[in-house]
Amino acid sequence: METQYIISPDQLVAGLYVRLDRKVGKGLWKRQEFKIAGESDIAAIRAAGVETIICILERSDRMPLPQADETAAPPHKAQPTPPTPVSAELLGLRQQTVERNRERRRSYKQCEKRYETTMSGVVALIRRASARSSDAAEQAGAIVASLVDTFLDQRETMLTLMGDPPREETKNYHALNVTVLALMVGKDIGLPHKAMTALGMGALFHDIGKGRLPMHIASGKGGTSMNRAIAKFQREHPILGARLVEDFADYPQAAVDVVRQHHEAMNGSGYPEGRSGNTISALARIVAVVNAFENLINDGATRQTPHEALKHMYAVMRHQFDARILSSFIHNMGVYPPGTIVELSNGHFAMVLSSTPATAARPVVLMHHPDIPKAEALMVDLGIEDGLDILGTRKPENLPRDVFAYLSPSPQTNYFAEAATGAP
Repeated sequence: METQYIISPDQLVAGLYVRLDRKVGKGLWKRQEFKIAGESDIAAIRAAGVETIICILERSDRMPLPQADETAAPPHKAQPTPPTPVSAELLGLRQQTVERNRERRRSYKQCEKRYETTMSGVVALIRRASARSSDAAEQAGAIVASLVDTFLDQRETMLTLMGDPPREETKNYHALNVTVLALMVGKDIGLPHKAMTALGMGALFHDIGKGRLPMHIASGKGGTSMNRAIAKFQREHPILGARLVEDFADYPQAAVDVVRQHHEAMNGSGYPEGRSGNTISALARIVAVVNAFENLINDGATRQTPHEALKHMYAVMRHQFDARILSSFIHNMGVYPPGTIVELSNGHFAMVLSSTPATAARPVVLMHHPDIPKAEALMVDLGIEDGLDILGTRKPENLPRDVFAYLSPSPQTNYFAEAATGAP
């Protein structure tokens, strides 16, 4: 099934494969479905006044632009209106939004509590697993079972941003992030309960072999030689991790394969064994995609915004990934993943808090308003506020200082999931 987005003329760029509601061009060259070759094609679409433009992701060379470019708004693009006084702002929102704000805040707090409980369990689990505890797999199974039940609930699953600064080691947040995002994809592609459990078990322990450099490898070396030895050993951490989890009682073989193969690539450029294509476990291919995304958004040296990371994965890295898995992941995260800073058509900035695949283009956002106390900040569901649009994305560091302090974007982007009913 192809991933299709309805986009505006301002999001057009060379390399997109589009389907239009009418033919454009001249003479025999009139076309209704084609890959955009350059500015002349874009100009023809705009000049024809096309109302419906559908982008087909699998046939495109790149993703569509955000609705307003970060560097320069097109001259024909309407600029946002000046921010309005709070009274007018509230009058401009639907009563349902205002009434539900307190309910959303309460639901978000409940999600935070469940996240903190799960995170505490992950921290304790990884410590016990590192000590080769005999019941590590049993404890992991309890954590994963709760998450799998959430994703396999009959209701739609909502992905939510957890914005609190990390209080534990980063690797523990990474393990939970990868698990949550992997299960999100697993649900989307229809994995059964048993496979979802193995996927969660493998994702939770995928990096268990990291940070275990034996003394004999480093001893007697200095400077460049030691760095080279460490780099080589780090590329072998999936093998060591697989050996560790194989010792756990009742640990699924499919999960062992995830630990061993999560750095393999479809084009054979991965490690540690240089596998390619169908020789890579189907579950490991899921973890490879979400692990790459998580590293891009949370690695201090190369940190990107969630929006930038998705674009980078599609434009630069997509040949490393299973196309079906990457497409599912992008579809579920949407153009504006939780954690993305956006500019709204009412002149205010906001931070994306949560979304479902069905609402990925119109997520729930936390909106900045200088006249509304930060503690009472409005959580606005753009699915309800159909007159309020996202104009574009912004990097957190480019926000005005007061907006940055109000929205408080965390340097660490963490995700959790809840059933959509009763979630923020």
